[in-house]
Amino acid sequence: MEVLLGAVVIIILLFILGFGFDIISFGIAAVILIMTGLTSLAFLYMFVRLILSKRLEGEFTRIGRQGKEKFDRAYYLTDYGEVPNVFPCEFVMRDKLYKKGRKVRLRIDRNKKHIYDRNAFITIITGTFLGLIGTMFVLGIGIFLHLF
Repeated sequence: MEVLLGAVVIIILLFILGFGFDIISFGIAAVILIMTGLTSLAFLYMFVRLILSKRLEGEFTRIGRQGKEKFDRAYYLTDYGEVPNVFPCEFVMRDKLYKKGRKVRLRIDRNKKHIYDRNAFITIITGTFLGLIGTMFVLGIGIFLHLF
């Protein structure tokens, strides 16, 4: 909410300073394009890491934090020891998604420090697909409206 209010104040100040609607709309579109582009790049990076990972089986052991982590992660027991999931653990339906002792198919990162479970796999695939579509959509709208 504060970010939205701050953006509105900045836009009003730009109008007061004499900037035209075309320059302000270009700036807004450019910021949105940069944000969707960065999101797409982050998901593409994770997608490449996922492709380069190795398949293995593991057993879910616990949900917890290690060190100075701010979020809970799912931990799996594999041939490489207890390895955390690459993403934070889901808040909803934990008891349905993570059952202690359940054998699952996983992928382990090349550095052997992170696991990609089914939820991480779906998140990366969906995020990559939607991120690229979103970036192309924003770029297309910008070109259609002659902003870029």
